[in-house]
Amino acid sequence: MLDEGWRRKERGTDVVAAYVETHARTLTQAQLRDLEVIARKKVDYRGTTLEEMDLEAVLARKPELALVDELAHTNAPGCANEKRWQDVEALLEAGIDVITTVNIQHLESVNDVVETITGIVQKETVPDFIVRRAEQVELVDITPEALRRRMAHGNIYPAEKIDASLSNFFRSGNLTALRELSLLWLADRVEDSLQNYLESHEIKENWETRERLVVAVTGSALDEVLLRRAARIAARNHAELLAVHVVDVAGGRKSSSNTSLARELVTEFEGTFHEIVDEDVAGALVAFARAERGTQIVLGSSRKRRILRLPGVVENVLRQARDLDVHIIAVKAQPPTRVRRRRTAHTVSPARTGAGLLALAVVMPVLTVMMSHFRTALSASTVFLIYLTVVLALATLSGVVVGSVAALTASALENYYFVRPFHTFNVSRPDDVAALVAYLVFAIGTSFVVNQFALRSNEAVRARTEAELLAKAAATVATSRGDLMPLLNSLRAIYAVPTVALLEKRDGIWIPDLVSGEAFAEDVINARFEVDDTTSLVMAGAELDNQDRQLISAFAGRIAAGIESQKLAEDSAALKASAERDALRVGLLRAVSHDLRPSLAKIENSVAALLRANTIWTEHEQKEILRTIGREINSLTRLVTNLLDSGRIEARMVAPRSRRVVLAETVTRAIETIDTRGCTLHFELPEDLPPLTTDPDLLERVIANVVSNACEFCPDDQAVRLSADATAAGIELLVIDRGPGTRDPRRRIPSPTPHSEFDATVEENIALSVADGFIRLLNGELRFEDTPGGGLTVVIELAQDFVTAPHFAPSD
Repeated sequence: MLDEGWRRKERGTDVVAAYVETHARTLTQAQLRDLEVIARKKVDYRGTTLEEMDLEAVLARKPELALVDELAHTNAPGCANEKRWQDVEALLEAGIDVITTVNIQHLESVNDVVETITGIVQKETVPDFIVRRAEQVELVDITPEALRRRMAHGNIYPAEKIDASLSNFFRSGNLTALRELSLLWLADRVEDSLQNYLESHEIKENWETRERLVVAVTGSALDEVLLRRAARIAARNHAELLAVHVVDVAGGRKSSSNTSLARELVTEFEGTFHEIVDEDVAGALVAFARAERGTQIVLGSSRKRRILRLPGVVENVLRQARDLDVHIIAVKAQPPTRVRRRRTAHTVSPARTGAGLLALAVVMPVLTVMMSHFRTALSASTVFLIYLTVVLALATLSGVVVGSVAALTASALENYYFVRPFHTFNVSRPDDVAALVAYLVFAIGTSFVVNQFALRSNEAVRARTEAELLAKAAATVATSRGDLMPLLNSLRAIYAVPTVALLEKRDGIWIPDLVSGEAFAEDVINARFEVDDTTSLVMAGAELDNQDRQLISAFAGRIAAGIESQKLAEDSAALKASAERDALRVGLLRAVSHDLRPSLAKIENSVAALLRANTIWTEHEQKEILRTIGREINSLTRLVTNLLDSGRIEARMVAPRSRRVVLAETVTRAIETIDTRGCTLHFELPEDLPPLTTDPDLLERVIANVVSNACEFCPDDQAVRLSADATAAGIELLVIDRGPGTRDPRRRIPSPTPHSEFDATVEENIALSVADGFIRLLNGELRFEDTPGGGLTVVIELAQDFVTAPHFAPSD
């Protein structure tokens, strides 16, 4: 870059070195010679001074040419642009030409390949289109051996870095791979330039700068032989392999072709597969080869004897591709496989056929009588056209059979009533004989054509309907197993089969998972499509051709995508549940640590006070200290019990039992187990509350934990009120206090959402968490509401009749 800049300066161009990174290399610094160097911009970043290209200074200087080193460089924060290539774009927009440098490992498209080769992730990259937009790209090439010698001589790195560099990034294998990568990348750009040149100069001939083999596949079993031969030819010539399948739309009904094998082989041979639709197969092949700059065409030809030696695809390709090499591979002809077509509903029902014959029996005589009254005024051609109109109408409405019968009837009526001699089937004139025969042939042929047209129209409508149904089914987002049923129902309706089922492989045995239609029976299954390793799609009573099988295979792929999305959703749910459990554990540990510290501190202080040698305690004072110790030990006991119960709930090891329970008795027992901390309790429990069927022990723990929480936060001059009332579903027990409301994190259940950062001020309450877990086991619910006027109201919803939930049964 510096040498080119100095050469242009010698020719009179205004050149500046906008940014050059010499890395203190003596030989590189010497290449600057007398070039004008723009002073660098200094940027302070985190206490460090960084030097960047001064874009504003270069724009103000406005030279004709700027030399900018390290195109992929990331500018320091505070610069006008994030990337240096954006600085280069700013210079170009200002009318300043730029010569810049970039290493191959910094190109975006090859970044992952470079990482594989060198094991180093290049964080600074430049988009390929930026480099490709340059008017000229020059590869600075050098052999790996020469580069390693330059390094060994100290021309690149200082002496202390030479050995480490030669044994790591600058290994001979790394350099060889990077060199080949550079050549390939540049070759693609040269080819693009060549194509642009050919198009701009309207050059139709193919310039053989790179070998490309175009292989014509037909979707038959012979494609395998043809592709393997073509792959060997491509390997010997280091050529690119392109397989193309031309769908012939001029042949009416599509032939049964299956290109799935050809696609797999092309992928295996590292080629590309293309499919085009055209009426002229040979012309389409040659046009494709020229458009893709192919140099050779590979065709397969079987040695079949043809009665009429008409030019085929091979002959037409040879005639049209005079500028291309054409390889004709002899392949053994195989008898075409007889493929059973899927049964389709008859276009003309028996009822319509009968109606057509009845109309024929009525219309033809009436029409004949009417025309016979005007026989002198009607010519024979007019009579023929009138009869032909009726024949075509009947053929359109009732099919070719009725049309043919109508044509024969009309011919006989014409002969008998309108051809001399009248009222006889004899024909006196030869031209009348020719006219009658021509009319009969034309009428029957036209009836057949009209019927075929109707059939094709119905097939097109049916195909469009099938495509719409399949598209709607494929658009179904399957989030659960049941969501796949509409897909199976659509498939069964389209192909009119009694059963479509999805089988799942369990312990080596295929078991029906989803069944649409009649009951699944293995003996009637005649079509099977693999969805994945453990799932198959099967159909009963299906008669499918290759086109149908390709369509259903794509359908099976959509089902596989649905199953995969289900698995991902299940994995996501499992991970979410695991994260919730982890977050709950963190919250519980916070609560334990919060509740442990005060109790332990009080016990420690009380014991230390009793053991103090120079202090004499009265009997009353000793009892008070011992009561404090006992109260805190009870608090620790409840804490440990709650912690153990929390673990049992999470492990699903709590098995509720059903008993008849009176709520007032349970509340009394619960209050006796807790420390009310001197708080007054008011009870409003009606005597006529109905008994409950629930687990008395778990219910007692729920009430005890909720009331204990209320007593802990309720002010000394306020009371905790317990009231109950019967509801349609059971009983609601309200625990009302005047302490902090729901905004206080200590007055609610631990959040299942993990905190983004550890927050030591959040003291979630383990007692409420255990109460919530127990009440859910009893088919109840805890609700937290703010008390009007201040405070918290905990609503304990109790189910009237508790039914043990099987998924909470004790684990093994």
